[in-house]
Order: sequence, then C-alpha cells, then structure tokens
Amino acid sequence: MSYRTIWELIKINILYSNPQALTTVQKKREKNPDKQIAAYKTVLKQQLFLLILFLFVYSTMFLVVDYSKSSGYFSFQVALFSTIAIVSGFTTLFAVFYDSNDTKLYLPLPVKEKEVYLAKLISSQGGSLPFLMPIISLFGIAYWQMTHSILLAIIATIINFLLLLLAINCISIILIYLIGQVLVKSVHKKLISTILMFFSTALAIGVLFYVQFTNQSVNESGRVKMMSLPYFRGFHDIVINPFSTASLLNFWLGIAITIILLVFIQRTIISHYFEQFLSIQEGQPTKKKVKLRRKDASLAQTLRKHHLDTLKDATLLIQSYLMPLIFIIAFIGPILSSGRSLFQHISSDFFGIAFIIGIILGSFIATPTSFMGVGISLEKENYTFLKTLPISFKTFLKQKFYYLLAVQAGFLVFIYLIIGLFLLNIPIILLISFIIGMVLSTFILGELMYWRDYRLLTLHWQNVAQLFSRGSGQWFLMAVIFGNLLIGSFLLVLAIIVSLKTSVLGVGIVLVVMVLLLFGGLHCFIQQRFWKKLI
Repeated sequence: MSYRTIWELIKINILYSNPQALTTVQKKREKNPDKQIAAYKTVLKQQLFLLILFLFVYSTMFLVVDYSKSSGYFSFQVALFSTIAIVSGFTTLFAVFYDSNDTKLYLPLPVKEKEVYLAKLISSQGGSLPFLMPIISLFGIAYWQMTHSILLAIIATIINFLLLLLAINCISIILIYLIGQVLVKSVHKKLISTILMFFSTALAIGVLFYVQFTNQSVNESGRVKMMSLPYFRGFHDIVINPFSTASLLNFWLGIAITIILLVFIQRTIISHYFEQFLSIQEGQPTKKKVKLRRKDASLAQTLRKHHLDTLKDATLLIQSYLMPLIFIIAFIGPILSSGRSLFQHISSDFFGIAFIIGIILGSFIATPTSFMGVGISLEKENYTFLKTLPISFKTFLKQKFYYLLAVQAGFLVFIYLIIGLFLLNIPIILLISFIIGMVLSTFILGELMYWRDYRLLTLHWQNVAQLFSRGSGQWFLMAVIFGNLLIGSFLLVLAIIVSLKTSVLGVGIVLVVMVLLLFGGLHCFIQQRFWKKLI
C-alpha cells in the first residue's frame, strides 16, 4: 500500500464526512482572498476540539463512583458510550462509503481497493470518536482506582481503548456491509436502508433501556450495584485479574472474535467494495416532483403524503427520534434508574417540577437535527416548484411545520408515556404535566429551528448530514445539548430546593406561569419576525 496515496484520499474523504466545511472555507476565502486555507485542516481542527472537549467534560461525572467495586456500572457506561459512538458514526460512515461521488472515479486510477477503503474508514472516525472520548476518562479514573498507579492506569487505558476502538470499527464495518448487501439485491434501496438502520439502532437502545432500569442502586461509599454486561465487563476484569475465568470469557475471547472479524473484513468486505458500490448505484430511483390534484380533499391528502415522504431517510430518523433517547439515557438515566419506588410516593403538588423536566427534555427533541430543523430544506427542487403553483406557499410552510411537529413529538410522547406508566409508575398528574411541558418546549423551540432552517435554506444537498452541519451546525448542536443540560439541571435543582423550603404547590404554580409567559413572548416574537413575513 502507498501511505502517501492513502493520505491524499483521506484529505478528500474528510470533506465527504463534513461537506459543509467547503462552504465554511469558501466564506473564509472571500474574507481573506490572499490567505491559503485548506478545507481538510479546518475539519480536522473542529474534530480535534470536539475530542478534547468530550475528553475532559465527563471526567467529573466519573469521579463520584468507585469503579473498583462497581464492575456492572462500569460495563454499562462502556456499552452506552460505545452504542452512542456506533449510532453517531453510522451517519458519517454511510455517507462516506455509499453516498459520496468519488468512489467510481477511482476505478480507472492506479489506486488499490484497500487503499480507498482504509482512507474512507480513517476519514470517517470523526463521526464517532468524540463520543468515545468519555471512555478514555472512564478508563483512566477506573484503572487508577483499581491499581493506585498512574503509570499502570495510563498504559491500561491506552491499550484497552485502542482494542475497544478496533472492535467498534469492526462492528460498524460489518453493519454497513450487510446493509449494502441488502441494498444490492433490492429495488427499494432507500426504504430498505431506512428500515434496517432505524430498527437496528432502536434495538440497541432498547437493550440499554432494559439494562438501565434493572437492579441499580448507589450506596454511600460510591458503589453502584448493577448487572455486568458480557464483553464490556472484560475491560474491568482484565485489570483486576488478567488470568481469571471472567477475563478469559469477556476479554481474551473478545480479542479472538475481533481478530476473526478482521480476517473476514479483509477477505470478504474490502476486496469487494468497488463491486458492491457499483451494484448499489445501479438502478437508483429517479427524483419525482410532487403532483397536486384539483379537489381540495385530494390536495390535503397529497400534501400530507408529500410531507411524510420527505422524512423517509434513515439518517434523519435516527437523529430525530433515537438520538434524543440516547442522550437522555446517558445524562439522566442513572438518576431515574431507581424510579419505580421513587416516583410512586411523590405528591402531585410537584407538578411544576415535572413540567420543568418536560421543558428540559423537550429542548433535546427540537434540535438542528430534528424534523423541524431541516424540514424546509428537505424539499430540495420541490421548493421552487411549489412556489409556482396556485396555492398559498405561506400556508404550505405552516402546514408542513405542524405535520413535522406532530410526527416528531407524537412518537416520543408515546415512548415517554410507556416509560412513565409501566417502568417508573409516575402518578398520572405528574406525567401529564411532564408531557405538556415537553410538547410546549418542542413546539416553541421547534419554531426556532424551523426559522433557522428557512434562513439557512439549502436545496442542493446530497446527504442529509450536510443539513446538520450548516451554520456551524456541530458547534450549535453541542451548545444546545450542553446548554440545556447545564442550565436545565441548575434551574431544576434550584426549583426543588426552593420548593422544599417554601411551598411546593406555590412554587409549582409560579414556575408554570413564568414559563408560559416566557414562551408566550417568544412565540409572539417568532410570529412577528418569521411567520408574518413569509410570502
């Protein structure tokens, strides 16, 4: 293999992993025409900053637990962040391997198939590595607690992290390959890829939900009692006793399986990548413009079907539906893990606190990667076509927003109702207050995201991931997530303290009134600055 060739291919495919970087570089070049700006370096700098941020921001969260006595909780957190990394990186992997237009250009060139594949794999790491950085902090803290040696902790952290990274990449590669094989044999390529990507991710999150709400408690010494997960517990067992039966079954066996997967990838997947890619590209469906009928009833039905059809993208569904659930498990799940006994005895007077929790969780739903955040841009060429039809385009956009809101919030409301009623046994008054707060937050913040999409309108995109990165999308998304987490947690703790020291009912009423006034003012502002200015 030519490593120089691989590096050049990496620089090209880094841009496919973040196509919006080209727009950012172009804007910088317009401001500084004499300055040489490399697009791939801009992306690498952004990804490096994210890696450092995620590496340190979680360190304090891991310090409160004694992992030397909490192997189950250790294995759960490793599994959780590994799942987040696989799901988050899947979008980038799929875009780089199958949605990029450069692969077919390499066929007549003197480059080897494995060089192209390796370059694409390396350039795709930016989609998953930020979410694996917390595992480095976790390993470092846990191994220091277990060995009481900084040097041993550093060595064990580096080795085990690289082994885990290798295993995660093997799983991601095989998952991508299997989906590719299905797409080769089917004429309904988009539908099949959407179903497979969505339900495989949903299954992984369902397992984590089950584990999260099973047998966990924290005692005063920082020990967390929780069932240990096979394979992931091996990264704990290997440090405690490298030659134990547990280490053999969960660590050494895991390495052996990873080696087998590597051999399979080398002999079966990499050597047939070009062939598989070209087979998938054949018979791609042609784009269709929306066709409207004359009757009013038929027009409404056609538009409703059209709005739903624009959402049939696996990457979009995962980001809009499943990612909010993942973040909630990661940040709030441990607090709710003992919820069955906790929530049963909480008075209905805490409806205000439940309302605020709903507001916070709703802010995780209405993000730049939600349906509302990209809904207008999903129209692509239909956007201009619809403006020429004898219908009110303003009414069309309003109708589209409400459809997107209903589809976005409806599914998650159903999920939270199931969790609240059957897993946590939350009193019905508190649950209703929580749902109202979540829907209200999703509605108001969804309007802001919809407005943002209108301002950053992008109609010529190849992969929906390009829409997520508009307007410093990664930074904006991180700001939304961490801002909601930090500010929301602070306000929630403050509200609970004030409620317990004064009047729970009184504080609840004040909280609801204040939020309604704030959101009411924000809605009026959006009405004046956005909705009324639509043509």
